[in-house]
Amino acid sequence: MSSAPAPVELDFADFDAVGIAGEIVLALRRYTLGAGVAAVATVSAPDGWHALLVTARPGGHVELRVRYGGLTASRQHNVWRALAEREWRDEDGDGWVRRYPPGTDATTVAFEILAALTLAGAPSDTRKVSAVDAAGAPVSLR
Repeated sequence: MSSAPAPVELDFADFDAVGIAGEIVLALRRYTLGAGVAAVATVSAPDGWHALLVTARPGGHVELRVRYGGLTASRQHNVWRALAEREWRDEDGDGWVRRYPPGTDATTVAFEILAALTLAGAPSDTRKVSAVDAAGAPVSLR
C-alpha cells in the first residue's frame, strides 16, 4: 500500500496562488475522470476559521463547501453574509455550497477558492491541501 502524497501548500503570499489553486482543481478533475469516482480536496484552516472542501464529481461538476463546525456564532454570521453576497447557498443547514457546471474554467473556480478562504477577516496565510476519493484512497494533487 502506498503512502498518502504530501499535501500541497497554498500560500496566499505566493504570486501564483491562483495558479496553484487552479492546478488543484485540474488534478481533482483528472483523477475523477480516470477513476470514475468523486474526489474531494480539503483546504486546511487556522483554529477558529473555516476550512474549504473542493469536490470534483464524475459528471464534471465541481463543488466548493464551507461547513459551520468550529466557527463561533459571530464568525459564522460574518462568513455566512460574505458567502451569501458571493451567491453561495446554505442547502442543508450545516454549511454553504457553490457549484460549478461541467466545463467551467479551473481559473474561475480557483479565484473563488482564494476569495472564500480569506473572507470575513480569515488570515491570508499558507494552507495545506490534501485529497481523497470516495473510497478514501489518497489522491495526488501534483
